[in-house]
Amino acid sequence: MKTPRPHDVALLCNPQAGGRWRVLADVLDSDEAKSAHRIVTDDIHDVREALAGLGQRVKLLCIYGGDGTIYRVINELLRNPGATPPRIALLGGGTMNVTASWCGMSRSPGENFRQVMRAYVADRLLWREVPVLAVSQLGQTLYGFTFGVGPLVRILEHYESGRKTRARVAQVAAQSVLGAFGAASRSFRPVVQDMEALIRVDGEALPHERWATVLANVTGVINPFVEPFVGERTRDSFHMLAYAISSRELAIMAPLLMRALLPMDPRSLLHPVSTWRQALLSLVGKGGMPSDPRYINHSARKLVLETPEGLFTIDGEVLAARDRRFEVGLGPQLHLATLAARRHDIKRALTPPAAEPAPAAE
Repeated sequence: MKTPRPHDVALLCNPQAGGRWRVLADVLDSDEAKSAHRIVTDDIHDVREALAGLGQRVKLLCIYGGDGTIYRVINELLRNPGATPPRIALLGGGTMNVTASWCGMSRSPGENFRQVMRAYVADRLLWREVPVLAVSQLGQTLYGFTFGVGPLVRILEHYESGRKTRARVAQVAAQSVLGAFGAASRSFRPVVQDMEALIRVDGEALPHERWATVLANVTGVINPFVEPFVGERTRDSFHMLAYAISSRELAIMAPLLMRALLPMDPRSLLHPVSTWRQALLSLVGKGGMPSDPRYINHSARKLVLETPEGLFTIDGEVLAARDRRFEVGLGPQLHLATLAARRHDIKRALTPPAAEPAPAAE
């Protein structure tokens, strides 16, 4: 008996993602792709025209491409507020596949596509119901999984402006560290200088005006090696991180912050006896070291920034700011296919985060 072929599946491929034609061919030439409506874009800017003809008949949209491709597709799907977007399978295939990896797409794009299609035909495909961030400026709203602003975005833009090679990565990383310590060229120092910003989180103003980084995110993952957020987000909130330190301090603390290890309050060193006592207690599970109050890392429902920064990022795409004011909240929900390899992952995929309990009445 032949496997039934669904006709409500579209396969969108960005050949420029990753630049690996053999990998793309493994997806397009697969038996599972023969019944799908195949779209191959000549340029990433063709996504709008490519999606316009799909209509409502497509129930599953499979995307071959990296985070930049995903960003453009999602924003096209959500451009019409009244339309219901199809369910989405992120196959990977780009230089960075952060969200695809988070969804369990850990094999080659071709194998990911075959597994997705087999599970879809058998009605056994698992889904993650995930909201996107809505980033608004001057009446324009953009959507994505990660929002960032500050020196890290300037460094990313500096890297994107040149050839994307491993040597270039090492060069920009070295320049960034040297710049943080004031040892880089004069032209590079503005790239790593602290960011000026007034920030309000859920209506409360944060007590600082200079920041090394500000991030918002819904998946908990910035890239495959960076999971900096503490705790789980709730159904109606997103992860939020901000650190009011210098770029020099950030360069020193980066390895710890990347793995969500809270920085210690430097003021505690003024009281060495109590600090050592608390350190010993933390070893036996009785509390932890006092964390740096300049470090904000918790869930939030609304983030408002006022900053002269001219650049920001959504999912690795460096974008020009339209205004000094950013408003970040939760946008629509998307259904993302997940290939969960472990029982723990399957449970997380099927169980969205619980909502926070309502505050007690006074």
